[in-house]
Amino acid sequence: MNYSSVTKPAKILNLESLTDLNERLYLTRSNDTLYLDPKKADRNADRSVFNLQTSNMNVQPSIRLVNCLNRGNKRYNHFQSFVVEPKDKSTGIAVIMIKLDDPKAFYCNVRILPFSNLSEIAVPDLDSKLLTINLEKSKWILKTDITITPSNTGEAQYSVHDVDVAAIAELVTQDELVELKRELEFQASKLIAHYFQEILSIVVNEIPPNHGTPPVIPDDYILTLPLNQLKEMLSASAISACIALEITGYNVVKEINPDWRAAAAFINYLL
Repeated sequence: MNYSSVTKPAKILNLESLTDLNERLYLTRSNDTLYLDPKKADRNADRSVFNLQTSNMNVQPSIRLVNCLNRGNKRYNHFQSFVVEPKDKSTGIAVIMIKLDDPKAFYCNVRILPFSNLSEIAVPDLDSKLLTINLEKSKWILKTDITITPSNTGEAQYSVHDVDVAAIAELVTQDELVELKRELEFQASKLIAHYFQEILSIVVNEIPPNHGTPPVIPDDYILTLPLNQLKEMLSASAISACIALEITGYNVVKEINPDWRAAAAFINYLL
């Protein structure tokens, strides 16, 4: 069995908590003027862009709550998704997708688009309250999927599965590809699990049980969270996305596209 798929403690001792990190971040919310649908103004109410600002550096990751389409223009069912730009109009973005697996566990799936920007995959005129993105419009998509669940003692556990970096095999050496996959399986996933285990209670405890069918996080649930919980959800997504983008940039993108350095600057500031 691959060690990455073995269930392990999600919490990293001596690493700052999400609550501590949020003391150094300021959350702002504004109308998403870049991706509003002018033909259906009444459908744009929930199309917001959130920014995480820092007090002493000019790095402001932006986060949008989005719907995701896959092959056949079908929506990823049951997922709540966030697209993260480490800087405005960045080439190199990440999508964080969360879904309840059962009433006590959830998936945190990370999609890394190292050579795409949001405008290339956005479908702003689709009839939807939220901005819709089509992942199939991106040529290169890397991924790592994480499952987070409480143990019998209440401590969160995580496992990693379906890490896939094959999309960029033509751009790098085999050694670089192996190293990137290893970094995503272990270092990136461990850090992402640490921060998402802190919002396990927000995702799990607040969703009403739906007996007989898989639990679903309602579309408007995230936007109606209390401000402190909304900030934790968004900062966990932004931190996770920037971790994945930094590792991909350092191992693969390098000088091809320097935008990944904004993600690195944000992570270095926090961690």
